[in-house]
Amino acid sequence: MLQRTIPYNYQDKGRGIAGLLVGLVMSGGLLAESIPVRHDHDPWGSCEGRLEVTAQGILYEPEQKKSHRRDWTWLDIQTVDRHSAKRFTVVTYRDQRWLLGRDRPWHFTVLDPESEGLSDQLLSLIRERLEKPVVDRVPAEFQSDYDVPVKHLHTFGGCEGRLRFGPAWIVYQTDHSEDARTWRRSQEVVNIWSTGRFDLELEIYERAAGDLLQTRRYRFQLKRPLDQDYYTKLRRELLPRR
Repeated sequence: MLQRTIPYNYQDKGRGIAGLLVGLVMSGGLLAESIPVRHDHDPWGSCEGRLEVTAQGILYEPEQKKSHRRDWTWLDIQTVDRHSAKRFTVVTYRDQRWLLGRDRPWHFTVLDPESEGLSDQLLSLIRERLEKPVVDRVPAEFQSDYDVPVKHLHTFGGCEGRLRFGPAWIVYQTDHSEDARTWRRSQEVVNIWSTGRFDLELEIYERAAGDLLQTRRYRFQLKRPLDQDYYTKLRRELLPRR
């Protein structure tokens, strides 16, 4: 099987990892990407190593704490939660007994400032192979068909931003980076409904670290009246998925 290796030394800027996209070798179906990372332990401590994404799954190879080595197949992974290109979480199916059986997350921070880390291209390839919804907190750039200023209602309070709609994506763009989202209309959006001209709610397939439910509801207070024609179009598109 043909394989390309990337040297592991994040201080060696000459290797140009920032300019490399994922190596996709069609004949062998192999992905080759090596990212220098810090594994942030829960609740404290850390270790350093490299993260590799292959056609079979995701591998974490620590430098010293060999007991922390993990080789997950795609079936072992519930989701990937991208907080940013430099910080992301792999959520597994393994129980955490001390947290009443919550599924275990593995938190990673990219060490090399020159690395693209978990780029849009790499996340797209992960999405294809994982075949499950991911959590993406990085707003996608695209030409909007419709967008509206909103307030995202939290359990207590909320945050403000814009809800943007395109042919392939729905994006909530906000200065509160942890609340920002990019959703694929074809995969992660379950349903959408409105109870009034200034109200919009989305049901999303989302399983972030610590979540117990398979879907999550996002409720938005609109600052302008809802475009009823566009809303009807969305409803017709999503209705067959129920």
